Amino acid sequence: MCRQVFDALSLALADIDDPLLDDLAIVSVVPAPDASRVQVTLVPSTEVDRDAVLARLDAYAKEFREEVAAELTRKRAPELVFVIGHRAPDGI
Repeated sequence: MCRQVFDALSLALADIDDPLLDDLAIVSVVPAPDASRVQVTLVPSTEVDRDAVLARLDAYAKEFREEVAAELTRKRAPELVFVIGHRAPDGI
């Protein structure tokens, strides 16, 4: 299920024309603490204002959850919790 969420969110994120979210890549989707709620960790390719990015992701959360629900073969879509990870140092 986490892989399906990963795939659905990757597509949904790519479809959104939002400069604040353009440089984010999803690196993991894990149960938090179970399948009714998942933690989505995203990493920016450049320095970002984490609070602003999280606020924007929260603004899109309903839309993202609808996209996930359309892809899953479950009765309910999981709640999405977003976390911004640290970007890798340049050159790695």
